[in-house]
Amino acid sequence: RTLFFLGLLAVLVLGVYSQDGCDGALNYNPILDSNPQLVNQTKNGKLYRAGTDDNWINVLHLYGTPYEMGFAQGVLLKEQIKTLYAGFWVYLNMTIDQYIEFLPQSWIDDINEYGAPFALDLEILMTEKFTSAQFKEEMRGLAEGSGLSYREVHQIHVFPELIKAACSMFGAWGNATINTQDGGLVQLRSLDWGTDNPFRLAPTLTIYHPSKGNGNPNAIVTWAGFIGALTGYSTGTGICEKVWSEYKGKSKREGIPWTFLLRDILQYDDTVQDALDRINNANRTCAMFWGLGDHSTGTFDAVEYSYPEVNVFTPTTPFPGFAPQPPQHPNIQDIVYIDKHVQPSNNPCMATLLQAGFQNINPSYAINMTAVMASGDLHSAVYDYTNDMIYVAVATQTGTWPSNDTVVNAYQRSFLQFDMGQLFSLAQDDV
Repeated sequence: RTLFFLGLLAVLVLGVYSQDGCDGALNYNPILDSNPQLVNQTKNGKLYRAGTDDNWINVLHLYGTPYEMGFAQGVLLKEQIKTLYAGFWVYLNMTIDQYIEFLPQSWIDDINEYGAPFALDLEILMTEKFTSAQFKEEMRGLAEGSGLSYREVHQIHVFPELIKAACSMFGAWGNATINTQDGGLVQLRSLDWGTDNPFRLAPTLTIYHPSKGNGNPNAIVTWAGFIGALTGYSTGTGICEKVWSEYKGKSKREGIPWTFLLRDILQYDDTVQDALDRINNANRTCAMFWGLGDHSTGTFDAVEYSYPEVNVFTPTTPFPGFAPQPPQHPNIQDIVYIDKHVQPSNNPCMATLLQAGFQNINPSYAINMTAVMASGDLHSAVYDYTNDMIYVAVATQTGTWPSNDTVVNAYQRSFLQFDMGQLFSLAQDDV
């Protein structure tokens, strides 16, 4: 009920500003209790489905060693994984040209001669020695559990090294949320990767329950058969990311795949400072913006992540790292934000909405912001650190791919509410 009434406040406030550089419209769909229902289980894994018949997401609990976790996922989601992977190769062949334009010409020539999978083999070659045994074991388990080859599983896990997704993020706390969250942190992550791809067909919230002494319980919003992190939340931190499209500095192909580095942050880092230490010491590759939320401090930092350097942005730091700072991106007390547009952005929508909701930002407000900004087409998530809840929306997951099916963007659909305290505490022998 509280979220319902606060949602009405969001509708009233956002409705006033919905035309100020914004592309979308209000989302009047209710927030739904996720109500996960057990579908199947195996040793070291339990598969639930949350939501409704036409708006659902897999909820996958994994236990044991990395290999055992991967194997359990492969067994429980075998058919979805095989369907998604088969669609992925069609998708890659259709879109490979846009992903390789920044590679050396000799590589492009080889890819054109030998095919799209060769691009991923090159990425494996560049990242292999920086990929930890933990992830290799989990991928091996995933391959053996699903009946796919290890090479194919590894190829798909380096694909994000090539992708370019236009996403939105913010963290708001303190005075920005004082009336609705008692100053607690609210974090938004909207993934804009398009919906004309097979990934929308198998949305999955994967809950990792590491063995005692091996890090934090953590969750990633992902797809069946993908273990890297683009969107995630743990008992220590919350993460999100966005491509740095206009980066002009140096890059390097050799290094740790960024989705694995984000998974390490979720599992092993208790604070944002721990995460920044990890990032600074990592063998970094491509240029991105990352968002890091902190349970212990209740604050959020944005990070410019690139091969040569790491820059951290707070509410008082001019953003992005360009001069002069665009007037459409003013500093706002106790808020750090990056919109979906190429940075530096001259679009006023996100800043206007954040200023309008100042002191009253809460999950309902963040959810309606995604709709008004039209950001988060493939999936969107809001992290409520005060109540240990996350809210997740996914694009239409019915039908086939490729197809001419009508797809509704995630930000236009009902969000599902998940109690992360309950999910993280589900023991291996509980059903």
